[in-house]
This record gives sequence, structure tokens and C-alpha cells, in this order.
Amino acid sequence: MRKRSSSIACLATLLVGVAVACSDPQGSTIDPNANPNTTGSAGSRSSSGGSATSAGSAGKASSTGIGGKTSGTAGTTGSANTGNVPVSGEACKGLPIDLSSDATQTGAGGASGADGSGEGGDATIEACNGVSVEAEAVPVDVFVIMDRSQSMGMAVKGSNMTRWDALHAAMESFAQNPEAANIRAGLGFFSLSGGADDTLDCNPSGYAAPSVPIGLISEVGEDLAAAMDNVTPGGLTPTVPALQGAISYARSWATKNPGRATTVVLVTDGFPTQCDNAPEHISEAAKVGYESAEHIRTFVIGVGDVAKFNLDNYARSGGTKTAYLTDAGDVTTTFLDALNNITNSALACEYQLPPPPDGMKLDTGKVQVLYTPSSGDPEEVPSISSLSACAKNANGGWYYDDPNAPSKITVCPCTCARLQAGRVDVRLGCKPRLGLR
Repeated sequence: MRKRSSSIACLATLLVGVAVACSDPQGSTIDPNANPNTTGSAGSRSSSGGSATSAGSAGKASSTGIGGKTSGTAGTTGSANTGNVPVSGEACKGLPIDLSSDATQTGAGGASGADGSGEGGDATIEACNGVSVEAEAVPVDVFVIMDRSQSMGMAVKGSNMTRWDALHAAMESFAQNPEAANIRAGLGFFSLSGGADDTLDCNPSGYAAPSVPIGLISEVGEDLAAAMDNVTPGGLTPTVPALQGAISYARSWATKNPGRATTVVLVTDGFPTQCDNAPEHISEAAKVGYESAEHIRTFVIGVGDVAKFNLDNYARSGGTKTAYLTDAGDVTTTFLDALNNITNSALACEYQLPPPPDGMKLDTGKVQVLYTPSSGDPEEVPSISSLSACAKNANGGWYYDDPNAPSKITVCPCTCARLQAGRVDVRLGCKPRLGLR
């Protein structure tokens, strides 16, 4: 996205912003009772693998040229508020903010967390004259870990193609798309043996060695399709060690590429059937990646007749809210659409902390994030301490990747769900309203 700077005082703007260098009023806290449905209940294991009843929309994000706003479609449907990570599964609205004259804002004031660590104080925020910069999403790197079990050899409904053939065609189209040339992607498969070799298939380290390492599509695109040519559907489904290994590889990659958002895409058509058959352990693996210092998000794409409840739990635990499902009669197109959605950087929910303009010193305590829906009034996203604080805040929040030396801004999952159709801005020089810590 194009960056731009402007004076904020006395402007009516629709922004999601970060602010640095304003006055020093005490930030107010957020009423924890504003929306009690902020914490999902723990997901339970499904006992059946019936057909999914609702599929996530996998359309590409779109951009509009009206007022410079960018509008992205979320690509997934809403779902019940359940899961294994203590964050909301639904979109949460930020705090109202009046920018008509950069008026003084009123917050909840004085609220504190259950552990007493909330920041109380004055309920008003002094008006701010700062610099607004349109937030630039961090580019996305994707590592796809793909189920190659025997059931992937089943025929696609109404077609002579197998599921594997359909996925291969989609991957080939993705790799050949000129718009994807600057996307980075890698690929791995599970199981490793294509049979039932527990010694090989149950070792997570085997899945941390990708068949195609992450690289620019323009350079590794042919390798992605060729890797699928060299694999035949067969064997069982060791999902737990496969995801553990994939996240291990993604974390290693993210450490070496800190300016990007590394994600894992789990592609599967069924239950885990080897090594560890507990679906909740897949959710735990996704949660470990999401809560790690590298903040690895796990997207999930279901192929064929799968238990959507389980897949949604994996996605929620990995910070991506809900799973994508391919259409039973058109696996190729819907899988391709899901990949395009996932690699759209607007879905990363991580933004670069912009440098201040010449003559301004960045004060990380004076950064404000504003969101303007494609249709609606602007909102302020509260500043919080970390991912663990997301569950305490009904209005969502944002936090730094490293409080001591920040380079990126990350938003809570429920805020991420909210930001899919609108504009995000960072205001430098303005004291943010604070969420519960």
C-alpha cells in the first residue's frame, strides 16, 4: 500500500492509525463487559466425519479506488464461538473516535484486569496533532503442508479427476499466475513414507525439511507442481507430527526473515489416523505456533467430506478463525481461490511500524491504530501488551512484535476479522487508548 503523511489536526478522516509525538494524557482502559463473548470455549473432539454443511468463501480480496480505501473480503464464513485459544472467534468492533476536529476522546476509564494489571486513570484522551501514515501490511510467506494419504486418490464428484489431480491443477495455476510472482511459498507432504512406517512418519523433524523450500513463486513455481508429480497418494494421515514439523520449519524461516509474516497452510481431507489420532492435539500444535515469538498463523483448507468442526478448531487455535472448504464438485477452483485469499497480505493482520517523517522522533508509547470500515465510522483499536491480553478485551487490540525494539504491529484475532473490509492507518505522535493488560 502507498504510504502518505498528513497533518491530522482538524481533519475529518477515516483512518486506522498509529500516533507518535502528541501530548501525554493518561490512556484510558476498556470496559471488559462491553461484549462478554470474548473468550471461546474449549473445542471438543468430533465423533463423526460427516460432510461439512457450510463452506468458507474463497474469493480474492478486491481493491476499490474510492477515496483510496482498500476493501478485502474475508474469505471465510462466521462460526460458533468455540476453540482452544482464549480469543474471540468473531469480529470485534473498536472504540468510536471523533476525528472531525481531532476532538478530545472519552474512554471507559479506570477499568483494570482480573489480575490487577489493567491501566486505570483518566477517562479522557487529549486531542492530538500527529502524523498519519496508511498502514502497510507485512508481506506473506506461505508453507503448505499437504495431506497425500490414500483418500486423496478418490475421485472428485462428477469428474474423472482424483482429489490429488485437482489439487495439482490448482497448484499449477497458482504457480503460473503472474500476480503471484512476488509471493513466497514452499511445500511439504504428509505422510513421508506413503505407507505406515511409524518410525519415519511420526517424527516431526522429517516434516521440517520441506520438499520445496519457501521461495519466490517466480523462481520455485515449477518446483511446486513438479513436487506433486513425484508424489502418489498413499498411506495414512499423521497430521499431528506433520503440523508440528511444518510449524518448526516456519518458525525457523520467520526468524531469518523478520520483515515478513510466515504462515502455515494445512491441507487435509480427513481425520488423523496415524501416530496421534486426537484432533485436539492438532489444535495444540497450531496454538504453539501462533503463540510463539514468531507468531506463526495456521490456515486450514479442507478437501472432500471432512468434519468442519474439527478444522475450524485447528484454524482458531492457529489464529485464523475458521477453515476454508473446497467445493465437492470443483476442488481445483475453490482450492485455488483459498490459496489466493491466504496469500493476500491484507489477511496477515500484521503491519509494518512506519518510520517517522524527517524531524520527528518515534515514541513507541505514542502510536495509535485507527480502522475505517468500507462503510461506517472510524474506530480506534486499543493498545494492549501482548497476544495473551486479547481475551480480556472486548474491543480487540494491537501490540508490538517486540516491545523493546518494535518493527511490526500485530492485531488480535477478533480485530483481524474486523479489518478485512476497510482501511487501517497508523498515527504517530498520539497517545493511544489502552486495553486491559
